[in-house]
Amino acid sequence: MSFSRQQAEPFRLGVLLSGRGSNFLAIQQAIESGQLPNTRISVVISNQREAVGLQKAQEKGLPTAIFEKADYQNRNALDEAIAQCLKSHQVDLVVLAGYDRIISAPILAAFERRILNIHPSLLPAYGGKGMVGLKVHQAVLANGERESGCSVHLVTAQVDEGPILGQSRVPVLADDTPERLAARVLAEEHRLYPSVIGQYLQNHLNREENQEAHDPVLQ
Repeated sequence: MSFSRQQAEPFRLGVLLSGRGSNFLAIQQAIESGQLPNTRISVVISNQREAVGLQKAQEKGLPTAIFEKADYQNRNALDEAIAQCLKSHQVDLVVLAGYDRIISAPILAAFERRILNIHPSLLPAYGGKGMVGLKVHQAVLANGERESGCSVHLVTAQVDEGPILGQSRVPVLADDTPERLAARVLAEEHRLYPSVIGQYLQNHLNREENQEAHDPVLQ
């Protein structure tokens, strides 16, 4: 699949989430406000049937799908089904918004260099397998860091090691708890993620205007 299209057609996002979906809602709000013009969310996918973010997507009338681990023989089969779902909704860009599973080969191959993730630290610091949620902020505080933040990156087979597309920094305060730091970082995530998505899509438009080949946005 490529980005090749008539410019008037909207860019189609596929969102993967597992929990409350606050970054998904920030992206949807950016679409509704016009910050992300000519863009729409084609499908919201979750591996958790009770995910609040999935319920919010349904309330907004967005297409949704559920893929639970127990229904598939292995991770490869699960991700192959998710990849097929994304393709069926003609998704151009996959956006991870609090998705708690590592993306494996079927999705990576189907959407090479077209999967974005946001991580609650200044990568490459405090990234990698197992560094999720409050564990990240606990580690930042335990190591006496003076600042933290969030990073948007391309997803690759190496967890949290894909090219960084944007970062936002926040100070670590003397009286911070993991929860307080998490809240401030999350506020920056909501600002940063839509901005980077917009830059990513604009880069694609610029490439289409300057060359005939329709390659992925970043090389």
